[in-house]
Amino acid sequence: MWTYWRTRNGSTRIKLAITRSIPYFFEDLRGGLIHQVSNLLRFTGIHANMKHLGMKLGIVKAPESTIPYISDESPIQHLATPVSKPIIFASYCIDASFQGNLKFCGGTKELNLLVKLLRQKGYEAYMVTYDGSYEPWLLDSQPHLSIAEYQEKLKSAQNVRCVTSLAGAKAFIQPCAQIYFWDMELAITEHQDFAALAELYQGKLKGVAAISRTIQAWHMAHFQRACTLLPNLIDRTFWFPAPEQRQSRRVGYMVEGSHTEAYLKIIRETVQAKGLDLEFQQIQGIEAEVLVGMRSCEVFLSMNIGKDLLWGEGCPRTVIETLATGGIVIAFDIIGNRETIQDNFNSILVPRYRPDLMAEALVRLYNIPGELDRLRSNALTLMQACHTFEARWSAIQEFLQL
Repeated sequence: MWTYWRTRNGSTRIKLAITRSIPYFFEDLRGGLIHQVSNLLRFTGIHANMKHLGMKLGIVKAPESTIPYISDESPIQHLATPVSKPIIFASYCIDASFQGNLKFCGGTKELNLLVKLLRQKGYEAYMVTYDGSYEPWLLDSQPHLSIAEYQEKLKSAQNVRCVTSLAGAKAFIQPCAQIYFWDMELAITEHQDFAALAELYQGKLKGVAAISRTIQAWHMAHFQRACTLLPNLIDRTFWFPAPEQRQSRRVGYMVEGSHTEAYLKIIRETVQAKGLDLEFQQIQGIEAEVLVGMRSCEVFLSMNIGKDLLWGEGCPRTVIETLATGGIVIAFDIIGNRETIQDNFNSILVPRYRPDLMAEALVRLYNIPGELDRLRSNALTLMQACHTFEARWSAIQEFLQL
């Protein structure tokens, strides 16, 4: 599916660079010629007359103060509002082999939460998968449509918003006139989907949002377009603390890859050598089971090293969900984590690939009286202020032009 994407990316980057340079080249050439001619004419004494003639012909720009402001829109157009609320569709469906219904996928959950919030605000909104099916692993899955049903709705609907988190989602993107792109993963956007994204920027792309400041800056630097910051959403209907369920000295973790067992062994041996008695609890399963597991732990070890050597992981959901349930996170320093966690304020960050430092942080956390409570209080305050539906509604309105 992504064969030769590196070659395609290279040619796309060259094309972008050339396209971006052409206007500057002609502007510099024009400015240089005008400067040279102007210097020659000054010696003849007819500079002022020639400048006046050049302004009339449009060769020389008039001073800004003399150019009247002409609006592209009449006052009536500017104040006009849509006749009806838009219908919103969200999907990352590529084709029949990649239907956009991945289980245990953070992107799946984020789009579901977006649809849920929009429906709460009175919008007609749907998730779209290839055949309309989905894995029932979420606590509250939203209404789903098939690609065929989605195409039928597009034919009759005059006001729509089509949202994707995957620039290569061909089956979803192809039928719509405009697309809104919520980027959650540079490991994909920067690599195999870069050429597809550049093509969207040249035509269909209407709005762009990023799940982190790093991804936001990446888009603005590459394409010189505005990009809305829209971080992880948290559904407080389910994700809130239950202090009575929290077990003292229980530390949670998930299997984050083949490295997990070796990293956990290092951490166990280190804390035991320091005389610290902790229970390590593996958390896994559907969302309801993960919620119970998270609430039972005081600390969560996020050993996610990410999909990309440079970027790591765009939006690790386990971190924000741990914080929402009142747990403390010790996590590797990758994109999503470093913007959710303020180190030593609401949780702890350590360099990637360093389980030894993760173990040392765990020991310090339990050796400082009151540290767990301090970090927990700050974490819950941050969740309420920044990641709830209401806290992020204005960013969604900006992104989707609602």
